[in-house]
Amino acid sequence: LDAPYAPVLSFTNATAMTARQLLDDIMTLNGQPIGWSVDRFDPTDWLVPENVFSHTGTYMSALNAVVGSVGAYIQPKGITDELDVLLRYPTPSWAWAGEVPDLVLPSAVTSREGIEWVDKPIYDRVFVSGQEGGVQGRYTRSGSAGELLAPSVVDPLITHADAVRQRGRTIISDTGRIANVTLRLPVLAATGMIKPGTMVEYTDGPVTRIGLTRSLSIDVNMPTVYQNIEVETHV
Repeated sequence: LDAPYAPVLSFTNATAMTARQLLDDIMTLNGQPIGWSVDRFDPTDWLVPENVFSHTGTYMSALNAVVGSVGAYIQPKGITDELDVLLRYPTPSWAWAGEVPDLVLPSAVTSREGIEWVDKPIYDRVFVSGQEGGVQGRYTRSGSAGELLAPSVVDPLITHADAVRQRGRTIISDTGRIANVTLRLPVLAATGMIKPGTMVEYTDGPVTRIGLTRSLSIDVNMPTVYQNIEVETHV
């Protein structure tokens, strides 16, 4: 779906489509499906008026242009010609402490291999705008005064309040003090391979933390198979 295996094409929407329909339309050639499809679509779908979308590039760059407008990303299934569209922040980062994790990692076999501290401005409000046929709105962190403005964002696909909300949540969630923690554990039957986008809970010394997996690598040294995952946590 991407260079160097895919051609550079021009993509537009001659009729009004939802974002999900737009993804399906991108994965066609001369009106015929190319064999790939979207399986999981986590964002709240929104309507894109006719002739708002215009992109020149590969299939994947066009797909990324659509999902990236609301702070989402594409993850291949790996075993089928299907794609999942996941939100980078399905819930605000400041609310993760109250979330139920997808996995609780067993402390007996999980070790912390490294930690990278990242300090970002503590923005609590952002203005998000479309262009012709778009809308404008603001996203404010709940419980805040909304006084620390992040740089405004303009994207032609911001055409509905749901798009504003989802893009704004991504921007304001990626703020403050962040710890990117690398964890190592075996590929267990109970966990399988822990793909990016999985919310995990783990024990870090005397503290229990929760965060989202951002990367995965596999280390095979038969008969053992280990995985290294990077988990984004907010402190």
